[in-house]
Amino acid sequence: MIFSIRAETGKADHEFMRSLNERLVEVSQAPTHTAADVAIFQDQFTASAWANDVKTNATFVAVSESGRRLGYVNVRGTPDEIGQEECGYIALLAVIAEAEGHGIAQALVNAAENWAKQQGFQRLSLDVFASNQRAQQFYRKAGYEPEMIRVIKHI
Repeated sequence: MIFSIRAETGKADHEFMRSLNERLVEVSQAPTHTAADVAIFQDQFTASAWANDVKTNATFVAVSESGRRLGYVNVRGTPDEIGQEECGYIALLAVIAEAEGHGIAQALVNAAENWAKQQGFQRLSLDVFASNQRAQQFYRKAGYEPEMIRVIKHI
């Protein structure tokens, strides 16, 4: 599959990003929250990718030769929780089902890493739902390692 990576360009890209929320929710189980809670969270979090209060922020879109959007990544600056210096954070990464296994997610992560380096960040982090084993394997293969694990109990 031949594709390219470009910066997001506005409303049509935002609608594409929103269209992948259902796919993200499908692989995101939160044991103390309902599926509806996760869906609301995902909608709000996706909208934060183009919110005005996010200062250091970039979104990259993978596009096929024909112009079809295949996936996207949103990366932003955030304080490192341990060292407190600013670092990069992959907030969102999603690809359409037909694009899985064609190197698109890796190319999007590479774009996020390059952007983070250009910002002068020394680290790039992300969160992944514990239920999303496929994503965890993908990130480990890409060189990401777990550093913290959040545990939760409904009381």
